[in-house]
Amino acid sequence: LSFAWVGGLFCLVVVCDVWVVGGARGLDAALVLTFSEGPDHLHLYSIAVAPGAQGRKLGRTLMDFAERRSLALGFPNVSLMTHEKLIQRIDWYRRLGYAETHREQRPDRGLGHMAKSVG
Repeated sequence: LSFAWVGGLFCLVVVCDVWVVGGARGLDAALVLTFSEGPDHLHLYSIAVAPGAQGRKLGRTLMDFAERRSLALGFPNVSLMTHEKLIQRIDWYRRLGYAETHREQRPDRGLGHMAKSVG
């Protein structure tokens, strides 16, 4: 995490760890991890699986990878947030061992923050 002066603007630079899964027709899945949640959290910023690649456990594989990556980088916890209305996604994260830590109301949506101890 650092700050930079870019084109007359003071910008926050977040370092990301980006991983992709390629397939026969292009990108099948992607995972973006950020290092901005504090000294003991690796933040899962985004995880996505292409519609044509769903059902192959790529999401679960990427979540497992994120947890191993977190430990390898010295972070004992993984955090994430998701829209509070995405109940199926929240239930999936819960089945993977994530617990809700708090809710946040933004002007355009409500977010559920979740975390899991991996170390």
